[in-house]
Amino acid sequence: MDTPTHGLVGRLVARAVWPGHESRGLVNLATVSSLLPDLDVLWPGDALERLQSHRGVSHAFFGIAVGALAVAWIARRAGLKHVPFHKAYLVSLCGMLLHVLFDVVTSYGTVIFAPFSDYRASLDLLFIIDPYLDLILIAGLLLGWRFLRNRAVGYRLGVAALTAYMALNMAVTGGALYSLHRWAGQKGIPVEEIAAIPAPFSPLHRQGIILSQGQVYDIPTTWFQGIAGPIRAHPSALSDPRLSDIWQSREGRIYRWFARFPVVVEPLENEPGDLLLQDLRFAVRPDGLGWLGSLAAEAAVDHNPAFFRRRHFSLRVWLDPAQRVRRVAYTGSGADRQPAAHDRR
Repeated sequence: MDTPTHGLVGRLVARAVWPGHESRGLVNLATVSSLLPDLDVLWPGDALERLQSHRGVSHAFFGIAVGALAVAWIARRAGLKHVPFHKAYLVSLCGMLLHVLFDVVTSYGTVIFAPFSDYRASLDLLFIIDPYLDLILIAGLLLGWRFLRNRAVGYRLGVAALTAYMALNMAVTGGALYSLHRWAGQKGIPVEEIAAIPAPFSPLHRQGIILSQGQVYDIPTTWFQGIAGPIRAHPSALSDPRLSDIWQSREGRIYRWFARFPVVVEPLENEPGDLLLQDLRFAVRPDGLGWLGSLAAEAAVDHNPAFFRRRHFSLRVWLDPAQRVRRVAYTGSGADRQPAAHDRR
């Protein structure tokens, strides 16, 4: 989830609990705490190190439990002297916990058990940037601030709308998974891994992904239609014999840990490298979007004609004449970036 949305969530929930002016300090503490885990973007390191550090220990249950102690200590010395330490700690912890929960509902992945485990949790309910969610949060804050005499009612209506929106997305994801399992059963395709990834700006659409026997199927779905577009199959990067060596390299180990559905795609003409690996979670299909998503995509293409050709979270592989891995490079995002690479010669 983008950082401003985290702040809106924290403030709306805090206002629903403490609607009065006398609790402004606690509301501000909860709001600030709901932003703090994203300070990990400031940690130094190259692109691969940032891939590991973002949504890492600062987003883990252990990390926020410890971090909330420091936040509560600072808050009591910065203006909340009248608030008992245990209360300041609980407010800080709840603000950070809201941040973690609203990252877990996206498909990027959050290492919630760090440093004890590098498991990445993701519920695939919301796209990372969701304007509908932002509108609900802003409307709830405005209702409580200006438009209702009873502030608590306005803020709590906003929380109720937020809850209903999350329930809607759970239903859409559940429906998409049902359609995907049904399609795979009809085709006799054994399912090894399955996901329904939120589509940009399209809450009723999901990008269905099924891994089966070395193939990764890309299947657009909608809540009303089920399977709603042409189905594409990509070779899984994990099953390509040419790539067996790269998983022992630093780039390959980290990329395999991060990418849930790495596939082999055709490199663009201006891209160096013989093979290009991309996590299918971050591949946007124009025919898999709703009307608002299509409008946003058209605007993006007008601004950048290469928008749909950009490779986000990709790995480039150079092969020698004997089809052995010669060089590996993590490119982060964007087809126009020149990465630092590891040469295996």
